[in-house]
Amino acid sequence: MSELTKLRLTAFPNGLASFLVDNNAEIKDSNYTVVIGDDSGKSLVSTLDGFVATLPSIAIGNTVTFINMADDGQAEYNVTPDAADGITYAGSSTDGESIINTNSTANKGDFVILASLDGIIAWQVVAVRGVSANG
Repeated sequence: MSELTKLRLTAFPNGLASFLVDNNAEIKDSNYTVVIGDDSGKSLVSTLDGFVATLPSIAIGNTVTFINMADDGQAEYNVTPDAADGITYAGSSTDGESIINTNSTANKGDFVILASLDGIIAWQVVAVRGVSANG
């Protein structure tokens, strides 16, 4: 059984199985730069502490899911926009500011789904599980 299949079958402490890790999921074991043409619609999964996913400039109509599959409290997950773009979350958006799932608050299965709904301003957080903050 592949590692990705194992992730797909993971059950979380609340009894729910992972519904986000799908056939379009990719495991990332090093920092990664998102490629819009290849990664839109995918779930990018990591267990790496200090993982950084770098977003490209906004292109309307794209979504990317980032999932922290490390054990509880073991890995920080950082999604960083292009310097000219921001990530809007909880009413806050600053150009170049990341969204971070810190290891002190992270739980296995925490995720954030980002969509490029506005062509020039910011990536939008459309769903989140766990504690994430702009930083």
